Amino acid sequence: PQLLRHWPASMSATVEVSTPTDLMGDNLQFHHIQVYVEPDSLRPLADYKKLESQLNALASRGSFDPFSGGMRFLPAGALPARVEEGRQIWNQLVDPADRRDEAEYASAGQDFVEQLLVGLGWRVTAEYVGPTTRSVLVTSADPCGVKFCVTCALVGGDDADEPYDHFRRSHVERFLTAHGGRPGIAALGFEVAEEGGVEAILAQYRKRHPALLVWHAGAHAGAPSSDVTTGKRARVDWTLTYTDVRKVQAPAASSAAAAKPAAELELGRMRIGEVFAFYTADGAAADDGTVLRFVERAGTFASSPGFANPEGVLPGLADAAPVFDGTSIPAYSDHWVSNVLDREGFLRTLEEALGFTPKVDFNAGVVAAGEARIESTVTGNTSRRLAVSGADALVNQSQVYLPINNALSPVGHVHGFLQEIGQGIQHVASRVDDLKAFIERVNNYRLITGRGFTFLNIPRSYYGRLDAPLLAKHTTCSAVLREAVCAALVTAGVLSTTGILD
Repeated sequence: PQLLRHWPASMSATVEVSTPTDLMGDNLQFHHIQVYVEPDSLRPLADYKKLESQLNALASRGSFDPFSGGMRFLPAGALPARVEEGRQIWNQLVDPADRRDEAEYASAGQDFVEQLLVGLGWRVTAEYVGPTTRSVLVTSADPCGVKFCVTCALVGGDDADEPYDHFRRSHVERFLTAHGGRPGIAALGFEVAEEGGVEAILAQYRKRHPALLVWHAGAHAGAPSSDVTTGKRARVDWTLTYTDVRKVQAPAASSAAAAKPAAELELGRMRIGEVFAFYTADGAAADDGTVLRFVERAGTFASSPGFANPEGVLPGLADAAPVFDGTSIPAYSDHWVSNVLDREGFLRTLEEALGFTPKVDFNAGVVAAGEARIESTVTGNTSRRLAVSGADALVNQSQVYLPINNALSPVGHVHGFLQEIGQGIQHVASRVDDLKAFIERVNNYRLITGRGFTFLNIPRSYYGRLDAPLLAKHTTCSAVLREAVCAALVTAGVLSTTGILD
Protein backbone atom coordinates (compact mmCIF):
# COMPACT_ATOMS: atom_id res chain seq x y z
CA PRO A 1 0.00 0.00 0.00
CA GLN A 2 1.10 3.53 -0.71
CA LEU A 3 0.67 5.76 2.33
CA LEU A 4 -0.30 9.37 2.06
CA ARG A 5 -0.43 12.58 3.97
CA HIS A 6 -0.40 13.57 7.63
CA TRP A 7 -3.72 14.76 9.00
CA PRO A 8 -3.62 16.98 12.11
CA ALA A 9 -5.62 15.79 15.08
CA SER A 10 -8.62 17.89 16.08
CA MET A 11 -12.22 17.56 17.15
CA SER A 12 -14.32 15.46 14.80
CA ALA A 13 -17.53 16.61 13.14
CA THR A 14 -19.52 15.66 10.08
CA VAL A 15 -22.15 17.46 8.02
CA GLU A 16 -24.74 15.43 6.11
CA VAL A 17 -25.57 16.79 2.65
CA SER A 18 -28.60 15.62 0.69
CA THR A 19 -28.35 15.44 -3.11
CA PRO A 20 -31.30 13.85 -4.95
CA THR A 21 -30.23 11.40 -7.68
CA ASP A 22 -31.28 8.08 -9.16
CA LEU A 23 -27.63 6.97 -9.17
CA MET A 24 -26.05 5.50 -6.04
CA GLY A 25 -22.44 6.67 -6.27
CA ASP A 26 -22.87 9.42 -3.68
CA ASN A 27 -24.03 6.76 -1.21
CA LEU A 28 -20.87 4.67 -1.60
CA GLN A 29 -17.88 4.42 0.70
CA PHE A 30 -14.68 2.39 0.72
CA HIS A 31 -15.24 -1.02 2.34
CA HIS A 32 -12.62 -3.69 1.51
CA ILE A 33 -10.31 -5.06 -1.15
CA GLN A 34 -9.78 -8.72 -2.02
CA VAL A 35 -6.33 -9.84 -3.11
CA TYR A 36 -5.73 -13.13 -4.91
CA VAL A 37 -2.33 -14.76 -4.35
CA GLU A 38 -0.71 -17.90 -5.73
CA PRO A 39 -2.43 -21.26 -5.10
CA ASP A 40 -1.78 -22.75 -1.66
CA SER A 41 0.55 -19.85 -0.80
CA LEU A 42 -1.07 -18.72 2.46
CA ARG A 43 0.62 -20.16 5.53
CA PRO A 44 -1.42 -21.76 8.33
CA LEU A 45 -3.14 -19.31 10.65
CA ALA A 46 -1.05 -20.69 13.53
CA ASP A 47 2.12 -19.53 11.73
CA TYR A 48 0.83 -15.99 11.35
CA LYS A 49 -0.32 -15.92 14.97
CA LYS A 50 3.10 -17.14 16.10
CA LEU A 51 4.69 -14.28 14.15
CA GLU A 52 2.28 -11.81 15.72
CA SER A 53 3.17 -13.12 19.19
CA GLN A 54 6.88 -12.67 18.43
CA LEU A 55 6.25 -9.11 17.25
CA ASN A 56 4.24 -8.40 20.40
CA ALA A 57 7.09 -9.81 22.50
CA LEU A 58 9.57 -7.56 20.68
CA ALA A 59 7.40 -4.52 21.46
CA SER A 60 7.29 -5.50 25.14
CA ARG A 61 11.11 -5.60 25.32
CA GLY A 62 11.68 -2.02 24.18
CA SER A 63 10.55 0.86 21.97
CA PHE A 64 11.68 0.44 18.37
CA ASP A 65 9.03 2.64 16.77
CA PRO A 66 7.93 6.29 16.99
CA PHE A 67 4.48 5.52 18.41
CA SER A 68 4.98 3.64 21.68
CA GLY A 69 7.05 6.26 23.46
CA GLY A 70 10.82 6.16 23.62
CA MET A 71 11.73 6.47 19.94
CA ARG A 72 10.35 10.01 19.82
CA PHE A 73 12.83 11.14 22.47
CA LEU A 74 16.05 9.61 21.14
CA PRO A 75 19.09 11.89 21.11
CA ALA A 76 20.67 12.61 17.74
CA GLY A 77 22.61 9.65 16.36
CA ALA A 78 21.05 7.10 18.70
CA LEU A 79 18.78 5.40 16.16
CA PRO A 80 21.33 2.90 14.72
CA ALA A 81 22.15 1.61 18.21
CA ARG A 82 18.47 1.26 19.08
CA VAL A 83 17.76 -0.62 15.85
CA GLU A 84 20.72 -2.94 16.49
CA GLU A 85 19.40 -3.59 20.00
CA GLY A 86 16.04 -4.53 18.48
CA ARG A 87 17.71 -6.86 15.99
CA GLN A 88 19.53 -8.70 18.78
CA ILE A 89 16.28 -9.13 20.74
CA TRP A 90 14.42 -10.29 17.62
CA ASN A 91 17.02 -12.95 16.90
CA GLN A 92 16.50 -14.26 20.44
CA LEU A 93 12.75 -14.47 19.92
CA VAL A 94 12.68 -16.36 16.61
CA ASP A 95 13.98 -19.77 15.66
CA PRO A 96 17.47 -19.75 14.11
CA ALA A 97 16.02 -20.90 10.78
CA ASP A 98 13.73 -17.85 10.75
CA ARG A 99 16.47 -15.25 11.23
CA ARG A 100 17.02 -13.05 8.18
CA ASP A 101 19.75 -10.59 7.31
CA GLU A 102 18.33 -7.22 6.28
CA ALA A 103 21.18 -6.82 3.81
CA GLU A 104 19.77 -9.76 1.86
CA TYR A 105 16.20 -8.41 1.83
CA ALA A 106 14.47 -8.35 -1.57
CA SER A 107 10.98 -6.93 -2.03
CA ALA A 108 10.03 -9.58 -4.61
CA GLY A 109 8.86 -13.05 -3.59
CA GLN A 110 7.68 -12.03 -0.11
CA ASP A 111 4.71 -13.46 1.78
CA PHE A 112 2.24 -10.57 1.41
CA VAL A 113 0.49 -11.27 4.71
CA GLU A 114 3.80 -11.42 6.56
CA GLN A 115 4.78 -8.07 5.05
CA LEU A 116 1.58 -6.48 6.34
CA LEU A 117 2.09 -7.92 9.84
CA VAL A 118 5.75 -6.99 10.24
CA GLY A 119 6.11 -3.89 8.11
CA LEU A 120 2.85 -2.11 8.89
CA GLY A 121 2.01 -3.58 12.29
CA TRP A 122 -1.36 -4.91 11.07
CA ARG A 123 -2.88 -8.18 12.25
CA VAL A 124 -4.82 -11.16 10.91
CA THR A 125 -8.26 -10.40 12.32
CA ALA A 126 -10.30 -13.18 10.65
CA GLU A 127 -9.98 -16.35 8.58
CA TYR A 128 -12.08 -18.44 6.20
CA VAL A 129 -11.28 -22.02 5.17
CA GLY A 130 -13.56 -23.43 2.48
CA PRO A 131 -13.60 -26.45 0.20
CA THR A 132 -11.66 -24.71 -2.61
CA THR A 133 -10.10 -21.53 -1.16
CA ARG A 134 -8.65 -20.12 2.02
CA SER A 135 -8.67 -16.46 3.09
CA VAL A 136 -7.32 -14.25 5.86
CA LEU A 137 -8.54 -10.76 6.69
CA VAL A 138 -5.74 -8.31 7.57
CA THR A 139 -6.50 -4.89 9.04
CA SER A 140 -4.87 -2.06 10.93
CA ALA A 141 -5.81 -1.29 14.52
CA ASP A 142 -9.13 0.32 13.54
CA PRO A 143 -11.59 -2.26 12.11
CA CYS A 144 -13.41 0.56 10.30
CA GLY A 145 -10.26 1.41 8.33
CA VAL A 146 -8.45 -0.60 5.66
CA LYS A 147 -9.57 -4.21 5.19
CA PHE A 148 -7.46 -6.56 3.02
CA CYS A 149 -8.98 -9.99 2.38
CA VAL A 150 -6.17 -12.18 1.00
CA THR A 151 -7.38 -15.33 -0.77
CA CYS A 152 -5.61 -18.32 -2.32
CA ALA A 153 -7.00 -21.32 -4.17
CA LEU A 154 -6.61 -24.78 -2.60
CA VAL A 155 -5.81 -28.01 -4.38
CA GLY A 156 -8.80 -30.34 -4.57
CA GLY A 157 -12.39 -29.76 -3.56
CA ASP A 158 -15.37 -28.75 -5.66
CA ASP A 159 -16.74 -25.22 -6.13
CA ALA A 160 -20.24 -26.69 -6.03
CA ASP A 161 -19.65 -27.26 -2.30
CA GLU A 162 -18.64 -23.64 -1.66
CA PRO A 163 -21.46 -21.79 0.16
CA TYR A 164 -19.95 -18.32 -0.40
CA ASP A 165 -19.67 -17.09 -3.97
CA HIS A 166 -16.94 -14.55 -3.13
CA PHE A 167 -14.70 -17.42 -1.98
CA ARG A 168 -15.11 -19.64 -5.07
CA ARG A 169 -11.93 -20.98 -6.66
CA SER A 170 -13.30 -20.29 -10.15
CA HIS A 171 -13.03 -16.54 -9.45
CA VAL A 172 -9.38 -16.88 -8.42
CA GLU A 173 -8.62 -18.93 -11.53
CA ARG A 174 -10.46 -16.47 -13.78
CA PHE A 175 -8.51 -13.52 -12.40
CA LEU A 176 -5.11 -15.21 -12.58
CA THR A 177 -5.80 -16.31 -16.16
CA ALA A 178 -6.73 -12.75 -17.14
CA HIS A 179 -3.53 -11.42 -15.52
CA GLY A 180 -1.02 -13.87 -16.93
CA GLY A 181 -0.86 -15.84 -13.69
CA ARG A 182 0.14 -12.77 -11.65
CA PRO A 183 -1.43 -12.27 -8.20
CA GLY A 184 -3.03 -8.92 -7.48
CA ILE A 185 -6.01 -6.92 -6.30
CA ALA A 186 -9.03 -8.69 -7.75
CA ALA A 187 -12.03 -6.95 -6.18
CA LEU A 188 -12.69 -3.41 -5.00
CA GLY A 189 -15.41 -3.49 -2.36
CA PHE A 190 -17.71 -0.52 -1.77
CA GLU A 191 -20.44 -0.28 0.84
CA VAL A 192 -23.81 1.19 -0.18
CA ALA A 193 -25.27 3.27 2.62
CA GLU A 194 -28.88 3.09 1.43
CA GLU A 195 -31.29 0.15 1.54
CA GLY A 196 -31.89 -1.23 -1.94
CA GLY A 197 -28.72 0.42 -3.19
CA VAL A 198 -27.03 -2.72 -4.51
CA GLU A 199 -30.04 -3.64 -6.61
CA ALA A 200 -30.28 -0.04 -7.87
CA ILE A 201 -26.64 -0.15 -9.00
CA LEU A 202 -27.10 -3.45 -10.83
CA ALA A 203 -30.21 -2.04 -12.49
CA GLN A 204 -28.09 0.74 -14.00
CA TYR A 205 -25.54 -1.77 -15.26
CA ARG A 206 -28.31 -3.92 -16.78
CA LYS A 207 -29.66 -0.86 -18.54
CA ARG A 208 -26.43 0.76 -19.73
CA HIS A 209 -23.62 -1.81 -19.48
CA PRO A 210 -25.06 -5.34 -19.50
CA ALA A 211 -21.80 -6.77 -20.88
CA LEU A 212 -20.12 -5.98 -17.55
CA LEU A 213 -22.44 -8.15 -15.47
CA VAL A 214 -20.35 -10.83 -13.80
CA TRP A 215 -20.02 -14.21 -15.46
CA HIS A 216 -19.44 -17.40 -13.51
CA ALA A 217 -18.15 -20.77 -14.67
CA GLY A 218 -21.31 -22.88 -14.73
CA ALA A 219 -24.72 -22.03 -13.32
CA HIS A 220 -24.68 -20.81 -9.74
CA ALA A 221 -26.88 -22.60 -7.26
CA GLY A 222 -30.06 -20.65 -6.80
CA ALA A 223 -29.79 -18.77 -10.09
CA PRO A 224 -33.13 -17.43 -11.25
CA SER A 225 -34.76 -19.16 -14.19
CA SER A 226 -34.47 -16.01 -16.29
CA ASP A 227 -30.66 -16.23 -16.35
CA VAL A 228 -29.13 -16.54 -19.79
CA THR A 229 -26.97 -19.65 -20.18
CA THR A 230 -24.59 -20.17 -23.06
CA GLY A 231 -22.60 -23.39 -22.98
CA LYS A 232 -20.90 -23.62 -19.60
CA ARG A 233 -21.17 -19.93 -18.77
CA ALA A 234 -24.15 -18.40 -16.98
CA ARG A 235 -24.78 -14.69 -16.62
CA VAL A 236 -25.28 -13.80 -12.98
CA ASP A 237 -26.68 -10.33 -12.44
CA TRP A 238 -28.75 -10.70 -9.29
CA THR A 239 -27.75 -9.76 -5.79
CA LEU A 240 -26.51 -12.58 -3.60
CA THR A 241 -28.09 -12.25 -0.16
CA TYR A 242 -26.70 -13.76 3.01
CA THR A 243 -28.90 -13.76 6.10
CA ASP A 244 -28.34 -14.43 9.79
CA VAL A 245 -31.43 -16.40 10.77
CA ARG A 246 -31.86 -17.80 14.29
CA LYS A 247 -34.56 -20.15 15.50
CA VAL A 248 -36.41 -18.98 18.60
CA GLN A 249 -38.29 -21.56 20.67
CA ALA A 250 -41.26 -20.09 22.50
CA PRO A 251 -41.85 -21.63 25.96
CA ALA A 252 -44.81 -23.94 26.40
CA ALA A 253 -47.81 -22.62 28.35
CA SER A 254 -47.33 -25.39 30.92
CA SER A 255 -45.24 -28.49 31.47
CA ALA A 256 -48.08 -30.60 30.07
CA ALA A 257 -48.68 -28.44 27.02
CA ALA A 258 -47.12 -29.24 23.66
CA ALA A 259 -44.12 -27.13 22.68
CA LYS A 260 -44.84 -24.41 20.15
CA PRO A 261 -43.10 -24.56 16.76
CA ALA A 262 -39.80 -22.72 16.64
CA ALA A 263 -40.00 -19.32 14.96
CA GLU A 264 -37.31 -18.05 12.62
CA LEU A 265 -35.95 -14.59 13.39
CA GLU A 266 -33.78 -12.71 10.87
CA LEU A 267 -31.11 -10.76 12.75
CA GLY A 268 -28.94 -9.60 9.88
CA ARG A 269 -28.72 -9.35 6.13
CA MET A 270 -25.91 -8.69 3.65
CA ARG A 271 -26.46 -8.20 -0.07
CA ILE A 272 -23.57 -8.45 -2.50
CA GLY A 273 -23.62 -7.45 -6.16
CA GLU A 274 -20.67 -7.58 -8.58
CA VAL A 275 -19.77 -6.25 -12.03
CA PHE A 276 -16.58 -6.35 -14.05
CA ALA A 277 -14.72 -3.06 -13.93
CA PHE A 278 -13.41 -2.75 -17.49
CA TYR A 279 -14.22 -3.52 -21.09
CA THR A 280 -11.78 -5.31 -23.37
CA ALA A 281 -9.73 -3.22 -25.83
CA ASP A 282 -12.43 -3.36 -28.53
CA GLY A 283 -15.16 -2.42 -26.05
CA ALA A 284 -17.29 -5.41 -27.05
CA ALA A 285 -16.97 -7.56 -23.92
CA ALA A 286 -15.95 -7.47 -20.28
CA ASP A 287 -12.34 -7.80 -19.23
CA ASP A 288 -12.36 -10.94 -17.05
CA GLY A 289 -10.01 -9.52 -14.42
CA THR A 290 -10.97 -6.87 -11.88
CA VAL A 291 -14.40 -6.83 -10.24
CA LEU A 292 -16.29 -3.99 -8.55
CA ARG A 293 -18.18 -5.37 -5.56
CA PHE A 294 -21.04 -3.55 -3.85
CA VAL A 295 -22.24 -4.58 -0.38
CA GLU A 296 -25.24 -3.54 1.66
CA ARG A 297 -25.30 -4.49 5.35
CA ALA A 298 -27.86 -4.49 8.13
CA GLY A 299 -28.33 -5.98 11.60
CA THR A 300 -25.66 -8.40 12.72
CA PHE A 301 -23.71 -7.88 9.47
CA ALA A 302 -23.40 -4.12 10.07
CA SER A 303 -20.47 -2.41 11.74
CA SER A 304 -19.93 -3.07 15.43
CA PRO A 305 -17.22 -2.01 17.88
CA GLY A 306 -13.98 -3.99 17.87
CA PHE A 307 -13.15 -7.00 15.73
CA ALA A 308 -16.06 -9.22 16.75
CA ASN A 309 -17.91 -8.95 13.42
CA PRO A 310 -15.68 -10.11 10.54
CA GLU A 311 -18.73 -11.40 8.64
CA GLY A 312 -19.61 -7.73 8.24
CA VAL A 313 -16.64 -7.58 5.88
CA LEU A 314 -17.44 -10.77 3.97
CA PRO A 315 -19.77 -13.57 5.04
CA GLY A 316 -17.86 -16.68 6.06
CA LEU A 317 -14.99 -14.94 7.82
CA ALA A 318 -14.50 -16.01 11.44
CA ASP A 319 -12.77 -13.99 14.18
CA ALA A 320 -9.05 -14.71 14.65
CA ALA A 321 -8.52 -12.95 18.02
CA PRO A 322 -6.04 -10.23 17.02
CA VAL A 323 -3.71 -8.59 19.54
CA PHE A 324 -2.09 -5.33 18.45
CA ASP A 325 1.22 -4.29 20.00
CA GLY A 326 0.81 -0.50 19.93
CA THR A 327 3.75 0.05 17.57
CA SER A 328 1.66 1.29 14.65
CA ILE A 329 -1.35 3.49 13.91
CA PRO A 330 -4.63 2.93 12.05
CA ALA A 331 -4.84 3.36 8.28
CA TYR A 332 -7.81 4.37 6.15
CA SER A 333 -8.50 4.01 2.43
CA ASP A 334 -7.73 7.17 0.46
CA HIS A 335 -7.76 6.24 -3.25
CA TRP A 336 -7.56 3.16 -5.48
CA VAL A 337 -5.73 3.48 -8.81
CA SER A 338 -6.44 1.65 -12.09
CA ASN A 339 -4.32 1.25 -15.22
CA VAL A 340 -6.62 0.85 -18.23
CA LEU A 341 -6.61 0.75 -22.00
CA ASP A 342 -9.52 3.18 -22.41
CA ARG A 343 -9.51 5.83 -19.71
CA GLU A 344 -12.36 7.85 -21.16
CA GLY A 345 -14.45 4.70 -21.60
CA PHE A 346 -14.01 3.70 -17.96
CA LEU A 347 -14.81 7.24 -16.84
CA ARG A 348 -17.98 7.15 -18.93
CA THR A 349 -19.01 3.78 -17.47
CA LEU A 350 -18.59 4.99 -13.89
CA GLU A 351 -20.52 8.18 -14.62
CA GLU A 352 -23.42 6.38 -16.30
CA ALA A 353 -23.70 3.56 -13.75
CA LEU A 354 -22.74 5.32 -10.52
CA GLY A 355 -22.85 9.05 -11.18
CA PHE A 356 -19.11 9.47 -10.58
CA THR A 357 -17.61 12.64 -12.08
CA PRO A 358 -14.01 13.70 -12.79
CA LYS A 359 -12.36 15.61 -9.94
CA VAL A 360 -8.84 16.19 -11.32
CA ASP A 361 -7.28 15.91 -14.78
CA PHE A 362 -3.53 16.02 -15.14
CA ASN A 363 -0.64 14.77 -17.23
CA ALA A 364 2.14 13.05 -15.30
CA GLY A 365 5.27 14.76 -16.70
CA VAL A 366 8.43 13.09 -17.91
CA VAL A 367 9.11 9.84 -16.08
CA ALA A 368 11.79 7.09 -16.19
CA ALA A 369 14.07 7.64 -19.23
CA GLY A 370 12.30 10.86 -20.12
CA GLU A 371 10.06 9.28 -22.74
CA ALA A 372 7.26 7.82 -20.62
CA ARG A 373 3.99 9.75 -20.70
CA ILE A 374 0.61 8.93 -19.22
CA GLU A 375 -2.79 10.54 -18.91
CA SER A 376 -4.58 10.38 -15.58
CA THR A 377 -8.00 11.47 -14.34
CA VAL A 378 -9.25 11.22 -10.77
CA THR A 379 -12.94 10.41 -10.68
CA GLY A 380 -15.20 9.78 -7.72
CA ASN A 381 -18.41 10.52 -5.93
CA THR A 382 -19.64 13.63 -4.18
CA SER A 383 -19.90 12.37 -0.63
CA ARG A 384 -22.95 13.33 1.37
CA ARG A 385 -20.71 13.50 4.43
CA LEU A 386 -18.50 16.58 4.44
CA ALA A 387 -15.50 16.31 6.73
CA VAL A 388 -15.08 19.59 8.60
CA SER A 389 -11.97 18.70 10.61
CA GLY A 390 -8.67 16.94 10.07
CA ALA A 391 -9.62 14.14 12.45
CA ASP A 392 -12.82 13.40 10.55
CA ALA A 393 -11.07 13.67 7.20
CA LEU A 394 -8.64 10.97 8.37
CA VAL A 395 -11.28 8.37 9.20
CA ASN A 396 -14.03 9.34 6.73
CA GLN A 397 -14.38 6.58 4.12
CA SER A 398 -17.33 8.08 2.24
CA GLN A 399 -15.33 10.21 -0.20
CA VAL A 400 -14.30 7.79 -2.95
CA TYR A 401 -11.44 8.75 -5.27
CA LEU A 402 -10.47 6.50 -8.20
CA PRO A 403 -7.51 7.74 -10.25
CA ILE A 404 -7.46 6.16 -13.73
CA ASN A 405 -4.32 5.99 -15.89
CA ASN A 406 -3.66 5.18 -19.52
CA ALA A 407 -0.34 5.14 -21.35
CA LEU A 408 0.52 7.67 -24.06
CA SER A 409 3.91 6.20 -24.92
CA PRO A 410 5.29 2.69 -25.50
CA VAL A 411 7.56 2.99 -22.45
CA GLY A 412 7.02 3.62 -18.76
CA HIS A 413 5.37 2.01 -15.76
CA VAL A 414 1.76 2.22 -16.99
CA HIS A 415 2.61 0.83 -20.43
CA GLY A 416 4.67 -1.97 -18.87
CA PHE A 417 1.86 -2.83 -16.44
CA LEU A 418 -0.69 -3.11 -19.24
CA GLN A 419 1.64 -5.16 -21.43
CA GLU A 420 2.71 -7.64 -18.76
CA ILE A 421 -0.37 -7.90 -16.55
CA GLY A 422 -3.31 -6.34 -18.36
CA GLN A 423 -5.84 -3.85 -17.06
CA GLY A 424 -6.12 -3.75 -13.31
CA ILE A 425 -5.40 -2.06 -10.00
CA GLN A 426 -1.97 -0.47 -9.96
CA HIS A 427 -1.93 0.46 -6.29
CA VAL A 428 -4.13 1.33 -3.35
CA ALA A 429 -3.34 4.31 -1.14
CA SER A 430 -4.09 4.63 2.56
CA ARG A 431 -4.11 7.58 4.96
CA VAL A 432 -2.31 7.62 8.30
CA ASP A 433 -2.19 10.31 10.96
CA ASP A 434 1.62 10.70 10.94
CA LEU A 435 3.24 9.61 7.69
CA LYS A 436 6.80 10.53 8.59
CA ALA A 437 6.72 8.50 11.80
CA PHE A 438 4.95 5.64 10.02
CA ILE A 439 7.74 5.44 7.41
CA GLU A 440 10.31 5.40 10.21
CA ARG A 441 8.45 2.51 11.85
CA VAL A 442 8.41 0.50 8.58
CA ASN A 443 12.11 1.08 7.97
CA ASN A 444 13.08 0.21 11.55
CA TYR A 445 11.19 -3.07 11.50
CA ARG A 446 12.75 -4.09 8.18
CA LEU A 447 16.22 -3.41 9.62
CA ILE A 448 15.38 -5.34 12.80
CA THR A 449 13.63 -8.39 11.30
CA GLY A 450 14.74 -8.54 7.65
CA ARG A 451 11.04 -8.55 6.75
CA GLY A 452 8.39 -6.05 5.69
CA PHE A 453 8.56 -3.34 3.05
CA THR A 454 10.96 -1.01 1.30
CA PHE A 455 9.88 2.27 -0.27
CA LEU A 456 10.13 3.15 -3.94
CA ASN A 457 12.98 5.37 -5.05
CA ILE A 458 10.97 7.93 -7.00
CA PRO A 459 13.00 10.35 -9.16
CA ARG A 460 12.22 13.98 -8.37
CA SER A 461 11.30 14.50 -12.04
CA TYR A 462 8.27 12.24 -11.48
CA TYR A 463 6.53 15.11 -9.70
CA GLY A 464 7.08 17.55 -12.56
CA ARG A 465 9.54 19.89 -14.21
CA LEU A 466 9.41 23.42 -15.57
CA ASP A 467 11.83 25.51 -17.62
CA ALA A 468 11.72 28.39 -20.10
CA PRO A 469 11.39 26.18 -23.23
CA LEU A 470 8.42 24.37 -21.63
CA LEU A 471 6.78 27.71 -20.87
CA ALA A 472 7.36 28.76 -24.47
CA LYS A 473 5.56 25.65 -25.65
CA HIS A 474 2.49 26.11 -23.46
CA THR A 475 2.20 29.91 -23.01
CA THR A 476 2.38 33.09 -25.08
CA CYS A 477 4.47 35.09 -22.60
CA SER A 478 7.69 36.75 -23.74
CA ALA A 479 11.15 35.21 -23.44
CA VAL A 480 12.09 37.78 -20.80
CA LEU A 481 9.05 36.93 -18.72
CA ARG A 482 9.67 33.17 -19.08
CA GLU A 483 13.22 33.52 -17.80
CA ALA A 484 12.08 35.81 -14.98
CA VAL A 485 9.39 33.35 -13.84
CA CYS A 486 11.85 30.43 -13.73
CA ALA A 487 14.46 32.52 -11.92
CA ALA A 488 11.93 33.61 -9.30
CA LEU A 489 10.83 30.02 -8.72
CA VAL A 490 14.46 28.92 -8.26
CA THR A 491 15.03 31.75 -5.78
CA ALA A 492 11.90 30.73 -3.86
CA GLY A 493 13.10 27.14 -3.65
CA VAL A 494 10.17 25.81 -5.67
CA LEU A 495 12.31 24.86 -8.67
CA SER A 496 15.82 23.42 -8.91
CA THR A 497 18.41 24.96 -11.24
CA THR A 498 17.79 22.04 -13.60
CA GLY A 499 14.04 22.69 -13.75
CA ILE A 500 12.83 20.01 -11.33
CA LEU A 501 9.90 20.95 -9.11
CA ASP A 502 10.80 20.56 -5.46
